[in-house]
Amino acid sequence: MQEYIIRYYTEAESAELPAEEMHKVIDGGDYGWPYTYWNHLTGERIMNPEYGGDGNLLAKDGLYQDPIYAAPGHWAPNDVHFYHGSAFPEFYRGGAFIAFHGSWNRAPLPQAGYKVVYVPFENGLPSGDEVTFADGFAGQSPLASPGEAIHRPMGIITGLEGELYISDDAGGRIWRITYEGE
Repeated sequence: MQEYIIRYYTEAESAELPAEEMHKVIDGGDYGWPYTYWNHLTGERIMNPEYGGDGNLLAKDGLYQDPIYAAPGHWAPNDVHFYHGSAFPEFYRGGAFIAFHGSWNRAPLPQAGYKVVYVPFENGLPSGDEVTFADGFAGQSPLASPGEAIHRPMGIITGLEGELYISDDAGGRIWRITYEGE
């Protein structure tokens, strides 16, 4: 792996790539892995060096599906939960909450991703930019290693009254999130 970093990518590029991809699955779709990856910084599908790429060689156009959403590499999305409750404002209904467990290999950049984001959806596709819904799980910032994280989001579920529950596998906690209004 170190050889690829030196030969094909800067250390900063290696920390950000490949993107964490979300796809809408279609019959017969090819999503590229492991032959390609999505570069969220440029919005392009790149051939992996292990399969003939050089860090810049674009994948053949039209052969692979583009993601409908992409996040920085190594954020480790562990759960995607579409909210169909009614306790939160209309903005949150029908969209995706994503629990990012947090990175472990973003050096030389700080570890990142220990948060829950919300991506609005309409007609089965993202309809706006992600928003940070819950953050601060890791504690001190920046982290040198994931072992320093106090909490790491793991799973999300909607409760019977529309509240959200977020689990954590580092601190052993479950958060119950409700909406009180403005």
